[in-house]
Amino acid sequence: MSKSKRLPLKFPITGKDFVFGFQHMFAMLGATITVPIFANMSIAMAMIAAGIGTIIFYFIAKRKVPVFLGSSFAFLPALIAVVGPDKEMYSAAWQEAVASVAIALVLAGLVYVILAIIIKFVGVQKVKKLFPAIVVGPVVLVIGMILAPKAFQSNIIGQTDFEAWKSWTTAIVTALTMILVNAYAKPKSFLKVIPVLLGFAAGYVYAFIISFLPGGSLMSYMISDAAGHFSHFDFGQAFSAERIIIFQHIGQEFSFYLGFSSPTFGTTLVSAILMIVPLAIVTFMEHLGDISANSTVCGQDFMVDPGLHRTVMGDGIATAVSGLLGGPANTTYGENTAVLAITKNYNPRNIFIAACLAIVFGMFTVFADFLATIPAPVIGGASIVLYGMISASGLRTLVDSKVDFNNTKNLIVVSVTLAIGLGMGAMSLIGDVTGNTIYKVMIGDVEISPLAIATIVAILLNLIIPNSKEPTEEQERAEDNAFVNLAPSAADIELDKLAEENAERMEQQEREKAELSASPQKPEGPENGE
Repeated sequence: MSKSKRLPLKFPITGKDFVFGFQHMFAMLGATITVPIFANMSIAMAMIAAGIGTIIFYFIAKRKVPVFLGSSFAFLPALIAVVGPDKEMYSAAWQEAVASVAIALVLAGLVYVILAIIIKFVGVQKVKKLFPAIVVGPVVLVIGMILAPKAFQSNIIGQTDFEAWKSWTTAIVTALTMILVNAYAKPKSFLKVIPVLLGFAAGYVYAFIISFLPGGSLMSYMISDAAGHFSHFDFGQAFSAERIIIFQHIGQEFSFYLGFSSPTFGTTLVSAILMIVPLAIVTFMEHLGDISANSTVCGQDFMVDPGLHRTVMGDGIATAVSGLLGGPANTTYGENTAVLAITKNYNPRNIFIAACLAIVFGMFTVFADFLATIPAPVIGGASIVLYGMISASGLRTLVDSKVDFNNTKNLIVVSVTLAIGLGMGAMSLIGDVTGNTIYKVMIGDVEISPLAIATIVAILLNLIIPNSKEPTEEQERAEDNAFVNLAPSAADIELDKLAEENAERMEQQEREKAELSASPQKPEGPENGE
């Protein structure tokens, strides 16, 4: 089984490293800022909290797991119910609501910590027994298929401010660029590892060009309302104090959070706790699915090394810190796993750089203004490829493990998991579009995600249904290795090789320096006595 490696965090960081980081930051951006928009929370703080949370996770997971933590959609209904769009931002009622959310998220993070401690004592092997290939495969497939229709609805079909052909062609240009770069770029070329960024660039340029044509503008700031927004791009003032959120809104954005005052114990706080804290169990199941997918894509068993208890601990602490900063709950992002799948570049340092960039982008308003100009169809086009790659990883798990579908148990577990995950995912999408919660699984005011339900169903069916026939020795070996892809790509092998060579070279240099300093200096010329 492939063992994860802690790649060195080298300084200075190269230009390529920044490009890789930008790519991951763009992948998480759309979803991360969407949550605070709907929840009436600070976008800037959501980005800053996501970056800080990811850095926390990075070090808790021993710098081995390439995972980005962004705003969690699972908590969105609860956040909307507590904060609410009816509360004016920074008003007394809004601050009371956000403070209540902060306490609830700290408690939710504590649930994660408790689960991590339990996993540590119980052992990850017992947890892994719950995740054979017939569970991991369909769950990973469901992750991509649940995300895909939402991408179409939110970013392509659902856009009504401009003609449909503009939306579709922009999405196609973006997706096609990513596909062609990934297919035709030389295996070891720089282009091979930045198809997502190139797709965003091509889609952005195309959208800018066609925005001048009749039928509505795709560029929300730069063209449609230029008179009111071009001032945002005054780079001469970009880095002055008033352009930096951390200083611009010190009386609003930060004094409340850093000088934390407890909210009044009342309906708002109790409601926040009752609605938010139980969601930790739901998102824990999502965490298992996301770590499974990440392990499958990277070809390394992160549940064993650095350990599931560490990834769960990192997720929980990140969520608690995000709450204290005034941001939404954090969670592992499938979007970034998709970037890993398509680029084959699994270096966790790229995620660390993306986290730092998210913090910077959150602090400086000029960057946020620019990001706001990215048309939704560009994000939608990229999502077509990225989400499909996640689902393909699930199919690969089933193929690599040589799952026998003549076995009744395997057939039932996979088929029912897919039916429930995809069926409930479609119903949940209808609920998002219509606003009717009858299409969602609700326990009180708490929505249970289709992914969590599908994961639970897959685990239970695998436990209660007996095997109709004994597996062969070949199938058992494949099953043991099915949790992760044990055939890393050439790019992955090359990356690991370079990292090892660099570490060995540095160690050799240190040894030579030590030997040189320890040896006595001999005078030049003939030795004494000659």
